[in-house]
Amino acid sequence: MRMSIIPFKIPKTRTEFYHYQIDRLNHFYDKLHQHPEIQITYIEKGHGNLIVGDYTGCFSPGDVYIIGSSLPHVFKSDAVYYQQKKKRSVGYSLYIDMKAWEQEFWKCNDTLSVARFYHQCYQAYQLQGALAKEVATRLLRLRRLTGFRRVLWVLDLLYLIYERRQELLLVADGGWLKMIGETGDVRMSHIIRFTLEEYHRPISLQEVAGLANLSVEAFCRYFKNRTRKTYISFLNEVRIHHACRLLAEKEFSFSEIAYQVGFSNLSYFNRIFKRITQKSPGEYVMMLKKK
Repeated sequence: MRMSIIPFKIPKTRTEFYHYQIDRLNHFYDKLHQHPEIQITYIEKGHGNLIVGDYTGCFSPGDVYIIGSSLPHVFKSDAVYYQQKKKRSVGYSLYIDMKAWEQEFWKCNDTLSVARFYHQCYQAYQLQGALAKEVATRLLRLRRLTGFRRVLWVLDLLYLIYERRQELLLVADGGWLKMIGETGDVRMSHIIRFTLEEYHRPISLQEVAGLANLSVEAFCRYFKNRTRKTYISFLNEVRIHHACRLLAEKEFSFSEIAYQVGFSNLSYFNRIFKRITQKSPGEYVMMLKKK
C-alpha cells in the first residue's frame, strides 16, 4: 500500500534561514512528509524504521542523518513506543532554508562551493563514526546558544559537513523523485517507480519500452531527452546505490551482492561500481571500515 506524502510546514518565519527543534515524545511524527528545508537529525533516544525516498532502514540512538530538500521521509517509531507511555523518543533536528538566506551571501567566492553543495542536496545521507559524533555534539550544543553565536555555530556545522562530504554514506537519491516532480510526466513516473521496484532482476529495453508503450528506439530517445542519460545508465545507478547499502549493512560476498542487485556478471558489476563510485567494491568496504 502506497503512503501519501504530506507537505509539512516548518515553524519558522520567512526571513529565518534555519530552525532548531528538539523532539521529546513517546514516538516521532509518524506521517510520510516533505519540506523544502534540508534536515539534519541526531537520534538520541528511540528505535524504529526510517523511510526516506526509495530507502527503508532501521534507526537507533546515535544515528545522524541528512535529508535533502523536498525528499519524502518519516522516522516511524517501533510499536512499543505507542504501547508503553514510559518509552521516550528524543531527536535534535536542524532545518536549513537555503532560499531564506541573503542571496548575495551565498554568491560570493568564499561561500559559492558550499552553497552549491546544499542547493543541490536532494539526497539522504547517514553520517558515521567520528563525523556522526561530532555533528551530534554540535547539535546538542545548539541548545545553549542564542542570537549571533547560534548563527555562527550553524554555519560552522554546515561547513564541517561540506568539508567532509566524502565521508557521507548515501542512503537515498532523491534526484529520481525530484525528476518525477519537475516533469509531471506520468509515463516517466511509471518507468522510474518500476525500476526502483524491479532493479534486482533482469530488465530488458524491450520490457521497459513496452511499459511506456513505445518502440525500443523511441523509448531510448524519450528517456535520454528527459534525463540526459541512457536508461541502462540510470538502471546501473539504481543497482549500485543498493549495492552500496548492502556493503554497508550486511556481510555478503561481492558476487552475492552483484546478483542481489541485478547483475549477472561479477566483472561487469565491478567495472560499473568503480565507474559510478570511483572506488572498487573492495576499496569501498575499506573506506567504511575506517569510519
